[in-house]
Amino acid sequence: MATLILLTGCSTEPSAKSDPRPSDGPPTISASPAGAGRDLAARYRKAGGDADVYGLAHTKNRKGVLVLTVWTRKRSGYGGGFDTFDKTLASFLTREGVSLAQGYVLNVYGPDGTRLHHFDTTVENNS
Repeated sequence: MATLILLTGCSTEPSAKSDPRPSDGPPTISASPAGAGRDLAARYRKAGGDADVYGLAHTKNRKGVLVLTVWTRKRSGYGGGFDTFDKTLASFLTREGVSLAQGYVLNVYGPDGTRLHHFDTTVENNS
């Protein structure tokens, strides 16, 4: 019998493997999600998700790892409420048919495009 232990953690520190920032500044992304990202965020909010989320996208990187990107109006992130936010988001995405079984990398960006959270649940980074 095999047992899998999944340890998770949230950090505002970037991962060296997936850090999108230039070497001289904080990690950033476009402050405006694409149309599909706005539509998915609207469904998330309607389903009871965080009202501050205005963009939500999921894709796989070149290694096949699921990458979730969230745009929020919050300027300083979720603090102690991040675990609740993550669980609510994961539950919504699962209902939308997104498989989270192999883990995921979640990046949350504020309204100015600055990364507020980097959360990696992949087995590779939590074993």
